[in-house]
Amino acid sequence: MAAAGAVIVLGTAVGVPTAYADDEPTQPWAEIQAPRQIDLPSAADGQEAVAPSVSYSFADGGAEFPLPKNAKLVIDASGLEGIATIKAKNEQCTASGAVVTCLDNGNLHGPWEPFTLTADADAKPGASGTISYEVTADGATGDKDSSKVVVGSPRLVVGKLPDRSGLKTGDTVDLPLAVRNTGNLRTERVDIRLRSVPGVEFTTKPKNCRFAYEWDESASVYCAIDTPLEPGQSAKLSTPLTAKITKAALAPWIDYEAEAVPASSDEDPNGTPGTGSPIGLTAASGGDFETGGKSSLSLLTDNHADFRAVGGTIEPTADGTTGGLRFGLTNAGPAAAYRKDGKPLLYADITLPKGVTGLSNHIDEEPDQDTTGECLTYVSPTETKKFEPGHSRYLCPEASTELPGEGQMYGLGVKIAKDADKNATGTVKLVPGPAGFSTNDPDSGNDTAKITFKGASGGSSTGGESTGGESTGGSDHNGSGSGSGSQDGATSGSGGDSGSGGSGDGATSGGSHDSGSTGGSMALTGAGGITLMAGGAAAALALGGA
Repeated sequence: MAAAGAVIVLGTAVGVPTAYADDEPTQPWAEIQAPRQIDLPSAADGQEAVAPSVSYSFADGGAEFPLPKNAKLVIDASGLEGIATIKAKNEQCTASGAVVTCLDNGNLHGPWEPFTLTADADAKPGASGTISYEVTADGATGDKDSSKVVVGSPRLVVGKLPDRSGLKTGDTVDLPLAVRNTGNLRTERVDIRLRSVPGVEFTTKPKNCRFAYEWDESASVYCAIDTPLEPGQSAKLSTPLTAKITKAALAPWIDYEAEAVPASSDEDPNGTPGTGSPIGLTAASGGDFETGGKSSLSLLTDNHADFRAVGGTIEPTADGTTGGLRFGLTNAGPAAAYRKDGKPLLYADITLPKGVTGLSNHIDEEPDQDTTGECLTYVSPTETKKFEPGHSRYLCPEASTELPGEGQMYGLGVKIAKDADKNATGTVKLVPGPAGFSTNDPDSGNDTAKITFKGASGGSSTGGESTGGESTGGSDHNGSGSGSGSQDGATSGSGGDSGSGGSGDGATSGGSHDSGSTGGSMALTGAGGITLMAGGAAAALALGGA
């Protein structure tokens, strides 16, 4: 059996080495992981040392053989004379001339970055050689591999695509991507990738491109283009890719990049191949280029996302001193909402009824698993701090991606004063977050909802209108559309009235200070709301546990 702590791919069905192609293996075998080609900066490029990612592991195909012993990796750079110099980098490795030897430390894998290579001062761009690797071990079949080492490299920068605004559903946008080779070697293959958030559909489908879609309707394109590009040469796609604006678009963007890779590099197998005529590169002159191989294109539309506040009902525990509350929000669409820097698009600004303060909080991982952290303590219009028990106002962040029909529910454990008026109400009010762009919310009337005590007249509310009883929740990925306003989102723990996580309905809490009031409702247009100058958002924690 494999010993605990040893990093070995044992008990897993993996490929069997050539030596065992016709027979069952009788012992584990080594597998070397190394790049096919290593590019080294020439003297003209700064002659920097490169630490390639070369490692090894062992496998047994599920046969559970005894662990190998005395594993050793030997790296032989004698084929790089006059081209590059090798040095040992990892503490497990020692160098003797052009050979580096790395002894295993008992983990049966690695080591991390065992060596560095530096191009020799007189090596010209294009000079190349081979570095070889061999792993041996007692009680295991060894492995050999090699990498081509090349001095110099092609280096691509991408052209700037202009941002677009005023787009409508169904509009098509051309993507005439351009590249320039600023390196000192000719390209062998150019790989191009484009990735979009929901609201964009790539419509041109060349056969040398592959197209993929994620669960959140984001899309990606990968194209492998064999057209060579000489140093200093600029080129553009022979036929521009195109993208259509869908009904889910609000303010989408497309990230795009180009990379020069060796012709022998594996192509990305993900996605579905296109069926149209292949695209290539055609010579181009002029143009505005970025300083690197990546950029982004913003697409602003006239669409909107109607976010709605979901009120909740406070359910006291048996002794009436603590309770649980669920509240939230939903996106009624039609657009999806998102922000690529990860900052919340908006907050649920919650003010508890008089006599009620927070004990602990929890952001449900369902229906939306992309929330940005736990609720924050409101300090002022320009400041928040980590969640702290004992306050009456909190800001709870929305996810960075919110599809139409989805929502987010929050659980709050609360402390209830003995003299609290059970007919008092609080509010859930949606306000813009630090993401900084508008949802074009068309309806301010559903941006505020009530928080009430269970059994109080009026009940809780959704979108500003009283529904009575429990609150309506956001939908999950399966499309369900209700969530109880009861204590099930903030399950009661040991009771009591202390402010620590685990008491009341208990979730782990943070710390800070509180002031201010909610005021009236407003549409989420990006005007007004809370401007956050500081604040933490720790990972959401399950109620009742640290």
